[in-house]
Amino acid sequence: MGLAIALLRAVNVGTANRIRMEALRDAFAAAGYSGAVTHIQSGNVIFETNDDEATAAAKIERQITSDLGLSIVAILRSAAALADVARHHPFATTEGDPSQLYVAFLATEPTTDDVSHLSAMSFGDDALVVAGREVFVRYASRPSQSKLTGAVIERKLARPATVRNWGVVTKLVELTS
Repeated sequence: MGLAIALLRAVNVGTANRIRMEALRDAFAAAGYSGAVTHIQSGNVIFETNDDEATAAAKIERQITSDLGLSIVAILRSAAALADVARHHPFATTEGDPSQLYVAFLATEPTTDDVSHLSAMSFGDDALVVAGREVFVRYASRPSQSKLTGAVIERKLARPATVRNWGVVTKLVELTS
């Protein structure tokens, strides 16, 4: 896989799943991924691996459970795949506030039926596009006021997801290029 990014689900959100970044880097080292670099406190880890995505995700999840006693979902993307996501956000080229752009990263690609169920829902002026293992979102106003949440995306697409704002996505691309 080479250079990879682990996007850990629900790390340091409110009072749940509190993890110090030093402890997270130590868990990655114990899983065999030395030199891991974290970005902000929300579970973004850049690391090198020769493992395939599924193997690396399983090792990371097991190590975090073993070392930190937490059950955390690790969603991985290669640096190249993340750069591709950044180049193809369908709302990034339109006028508007980039702080209203988000990406939900899915563990696996959703079925056509699940995508239809999500797309059929009404979210007011908020917009979404499902493309492969990503859900691209543009909020009309504040995300905290929207009914289009990570939990809704997970439930309707029937698979784990973790959401990152556009600033984090572009910074991770910058850090991995």
